Amino acid sequence: VVCAPAIFFIYLKHDLVCAPRAIVSSAIFGVFPLVFLTIAFLKKKKAFYYFTLLVLIIEIIITPIIMLDRLGREKFFNERLLAFFTFEGIAIVQSIMVVMLLAEFLRSQKDKIPA
Repeated sequence: VVCAPAIFFIYLKHDLVCAPRAIVSSAIFGVFPLVFLTIAFLKKKKAFYYFTLLVLIIEIIITPIIMLDRLGREKFFNERLLAFFTFEGIAIVQSIMVVMLLAEFLRSQKDKIPA
């Protein structure tokens, strides 16, 4: 949540992203999964792990659509692929972390069930 906006700020200063909106988008798409994951962890509710994954999957799907729409095909492919792969890479790493936490949660729930 902190690293992505910082990375995009550096990209903005080096003209690797075209607008401060990349910083805001990375912060927004970082905060929602973090909130859901925190709730899942504190309340021990499986549904919030799934909400977290859903937000991240939506982010992974919608990012190229938004970038192509705003930048156009030419600028997207010629100038902004670093920003795209950074955004997608962060979302994929977050998704993997959530899946790992969900698997651990499910294992702990299974261990609690008396045989």
